[in-house]
Amino acid sequence: MTTRRKSQRGNAMVEFAIGWFVLWSLFSGVYQFGYAFYVYNVLQTSVAHAAQLGSRLTYDTASPASYTTAIKNMVVYGQTTAGSTGYLGLDTTMVTVTSNNPNTWNWNISVLLSNYPYKMLSPYIAG
Repeated sequence: MTTRRKSQRGNAMVEFAIGWFVLWSLFSGVYQFGYAFYVYNVLQTSVAHAAQLGSRLTYDTASPASYTTAIKNMVVYGQTTAGSTGYLGLDTTMVTVTSNNPNTWNWNISVLLSNYPYKMLSPYIAG
């Protein structure tokens, strides 16, 4: 009887360690999954707001660079002017703005976010 108790002394610690590892892995995975959805939502919202802004800004054919810069800044900083830090490590080089001729009736603007560490593409077209 006494030999059996001596051989079972560490069982509770081993079971606790295994259970803790499994629970920690589960909670960590749920957190990472939720954070990925959060990041996707923030990126999608910032790109959508930039495309919406681009559809309302006046396009100056003499200076199209100021137009695209304002849209890129809206994606990265949340405002038309450059800020100090961007959302989630974004940079204006990661944003591509394309549009067809603004003098036509079917003028479209496309804002694309690429080269992000999550490898997400977020196209949004407003017209």
